[in-house]
Amino acid sequence: MANNPTSGSDSVSDFEPTDKAAERRTLFLRVGITVALIGVVLWKLDLADLASKFAKFDPTWTALAFLAVFGAVIVSAWKWGLILGERGYPLPYQRLVHHYFVGLFFNNVLPTTVGGDAVRAWETTKDTGEVPEAMGSVVTERLIAGVALGITALLGLPFVEASPKLLFLVAAFLVIDLVLVGLFLVPKVAEGIVSKLLPPRFAGLRDAVTNTVLVVRATLKNPRLFIKVTLLSILFQIFVAAVNACIFKAMDVPVTLAQCVIYTPMIFTVTMLPISLSGLGVREAAYWYFFSQVGVSQVDAVVCSLAFFIIVGISSLPGAPLFVLNRKRRNALASLQAAEQQI
Repeated sequence: MANNPTSGSDSVSDFEPTDKAAERRTLFLRVGITVALIGVVLWKLDLADLASKFAKFDPTWTALAFLAVFGAVIVSAWKWGLILGERGYPLPYQRLVHHYFVGLFFNNVLPTTVGGDAVRAWETTKDTGEVPEAMGSVVTERLIAGVALGITALLGLPFVEASPKLLFLVAAFLVIDLVLVGLFLVPKVAEGIVSKLLPPRFAGLRDAVTNTVLVVRATLKNPRLFIKVTLLSILFQIFVAAVNACIFKAMDVPVTLAQCVIYTPMIFTVTMLPISLSGLGVREAAYWYFFSQVGVSQVDAVVCSLAFFIIVGISSLPGAPLFVLNRKRRNALASLQAAEQQI
């Protein structure tokens, strides 16, 4: 393995863009879009009705929704670990879960400052000592998860009455997911994705970007690993759909798990578009549209969307102390090593 590419003093600031003006413009634009979308959604709803829906949540089903989130994290850390292990950089499962919670925290709480995937990948480089392998493992996991989105929606079809419109939606989103993943085969697109994951001081290094892309492509060519990770990604998506199913149960809204398995992947395909803060507004509109197909009211769909965001956000909070403690541990270790060198 290569030497650790960073010192213990590396921090989240490593990911701050060098073009501050461009970052501010992007932030203002996303804030504007988010406010506009949320405004449109709320304008069409009765806020008093919205509040009363939250007040009537069943605590048992709400607790099960939290458990489903943790189940999704457990499965996701497992499949990510398979990729690292296959590449010769296995990490203890506890460490994988640790990094995943840190990434989840940044992804849900500070989405415009630092991408959760970028933080998760960069934290992993401290353990593996390899930038391309750590970054490549995260990109590979995300790409295979993208394939699983469309496949998961297909799995729910045998358990519902599939109308021609539903069949068209599922087929269309399967194609969209495959196309989005296929874009990684285009060199410039692949390099652009990787560059956004790397901190600025590495993103400009051609070798770092190129080697990460090579790692991803080599990993995707492993059929046994691809199948394993795809199956676990489908299980992950079912857990995510279960979060929505539990929320609807908590609201006493008749939506089945199979219906959530079909529509949840479609919703999160739409929210992959990086046009608002944490997908706010885009996600609510998507919930509104897709769950209206099974008779869910506008207010119930929006409440489910907001509840999902809140539950995942709360579930990600352990990532904050884990990140701080890990940073302190590395700084202490760096200080001890420096002191030993002076002796």
